[in-house]
Amino acid sequence: MDESQAACLDADPQALDELVLSDRACDADPSQILLEASDSQKLRFRLVEWLAGSPNRKVKSERKQAIAQTLAISTRQVERMLSQYQEDRLRETTGSERADKGQHRIDNYWQDYVRTVYEQSLKHKHPLKPADVVREVKRHAVIDLRHEDGDYPHPATIYRLLKPLIERQKRRQKIRNPGSGSWMTVETRDGKSLKAEFSNQIIQCDHTKLDIRIVDQEGKLLSWRPWLTTVVDTFSSCLIGYHLWHKQPGAHEVALTLRHAALPKHYPPEYELEKLWDICGMPLQYFFTDGGKDLSKAKLIKAMGKKLGFACELRDRPPQGGIVERLFNTVNTEVLKPLPGYISKEDGGAERAEKEACLTIEDVDKILASYFCDDYNHGSYPKDPRDSRFERWFKGMGNKLPKPLNERELDICLMKEEQRVVQAHGSVYFETLTYRCEELRSRQGQYVTLSYDPDHILTLYIYSQATGDDVGEFIGFAHAINMDTQDLSLEELKQLNKVRSTAKRAHSNYDALLALDKRQKLVEARKQEKKERQRSEQRKLRGNSKQNSNVVALRQERAGNAAGSSKPMELLPERVTPEQRKPQAPLPLPVATPQILEPAASAPPPEERHKLVVPKNQTLKRLW
Repeated sequence: MDESQAACLDADPQALDELVLSDRACDADPSQILLEASDSQKLRFRLVEWLAGSPNRKVKSERKQAIAQTLAISTRQVERMLSQYQEDRLRETTGSERADKGQHRIDNYWQDYVRTVYEQSLKHKHPLKPADVVREVKRHAVIDLRHEDGDYPHPATIYRLLKPLIERQKRRQKIRNPGSGSWMTVETRDGKSLKAEFSNQIIQCDHTKLDIRIVDQEGKLLSWRPWLTTVVDTFSSCLIGYHLWHKQPGAHEVALTLRHAALPKHYPPEYELEKLWDICGMPLQYFFTDGGKDLSKAKLIKAMGKKLGFACELRDRPPQGGIVERLFNTVNTEVLKPLPGYISKEDGGAERAEKEACLTIEDVDKILASYFCDDYNHGSYPKDPRDSRFERWFKGMGNKLPKPLNERELDICLMKEEQRVVQAHGSVYFETLTYRCEELRSRQGQYVTLSYDPDHILTLYIYSQATGDDVGEFIGFAHAINMDTQDLSLEELKQLNKVRSTAKRAHSNYDALLALDKRQKLVEARKQEKKERQRSEQRKLRGNSKQNSNVVALRQERAGNAAGSSKPMELLPERVTPEQRKPQAPLPLPVATPQILEPAASAPPPEERHKLVVPKNQTLKRLW
């Protein structure tokens, strides 16, 4: 211990406090102490997750610089971590995964061969041991393929390939088949066995394309078939919620279906439901789905589970989803089969369905709501016919209905768009519509988050901008201006905007063409007028110049002098062809016969002509 430390110990407590609170005692950077004391990998994950939630480019750039400065790395490394996070390769505790993690570094041929050999032995009820599979691989490589040592997989590699297959086979032998017994058990992809012991403990979700053709409001056959998403309770097999879509559902559609399942159902009178649909609630422990990309890698579903308190699990194989798959078959065979437009499996069933289709998607929704509420949920439970599905669900909930959730807690299930800037008078602009909220008057120029229900797009849920893991604060509702008595879905609004844009573009094009035609005619007229003015000016100038000109008199004088002269005019030589220029052989003289010559008349002397002399190095073509 040095003298300064000893002096501090001997000092009185007040002086010691002054020393601790002095500037010299706070030389260490608190942020550096926080970085050293926390889990570095978890901190990196949280920072990258914070960066991924940036509302716009400016905020994203500022956060990127802050993260690079905090972690003492370059912005390029921050972008690389963000890319790994978006590809679901960045983990919260183990860092980023290798691109080839989970893949064996041998040829695909040997992987398929090892799996085929083992699965064939299971099919024949004589499962091979790992050592037997190793010997079979060696025999195939040496005898059949004529390979040498080292050209086929090592036994350790074969054991690693067989390990998950053997563990899966052992689990299948131990676990009971879903659908047998008085309770239900499902198996996850991670090898866990989940037993349903009360209602809403394990909720399953899946979707399918219905076997029916529908028409639009005008009776025109639609090219697509409706998709059905269902949420089913594993303990009682009750249908908690459903939704119809015009396209294949994704993570957002599943979230909306969960929201429909969690809230109490209140259908309008035109649905003509005979019983109350009191079944509702969110998953209490597990949300069980298939391994599709829309669900297995959906960050929205995981965020919902983190906020609402349930875990997302993937089923190991299709039979684990037997409850929801059986419901789809029941809907197609019992509900849709008698309806016009049903696609039967018989020959010509698709053509017959196109001719008979007359139901709209709203009609199908009414039929399914009536069936699920009045018939399916109150039908007898298959494993215990003494109770109905609703009665078993009610007993599994402790003979009481669940407490209704606040809709604000379920706003995370709504689809979210990019942030918008609050305009004047507390208004925001979204999908060609202007919305107004009185609570936004004091937030002009600030970013807010818009959440909405795609079935009712004329009302938006306004939240403040989220920071980090905290959810934004609910501000209020924003309603579309001058559309208080209407109700539109997002698809209907997009169709209206498309029709309006097409009509506007066509009208604008026609007006633009008319204006262009007028401009071109005006320009051509002005150009023609300019040319006429130039020609008129030229004619005037030529007329003035002719008045003082002696050209005509000189020509007349020259013509008179030429007419009075008696000197013959010199003529130009005639044209000579190339054949005439070549020397011709003299013709043979005919043999003269003696005749009596008569005195000939005197012939006129031949006319003398110019002799044309052509140089050797010049042709007639150049001369003329």
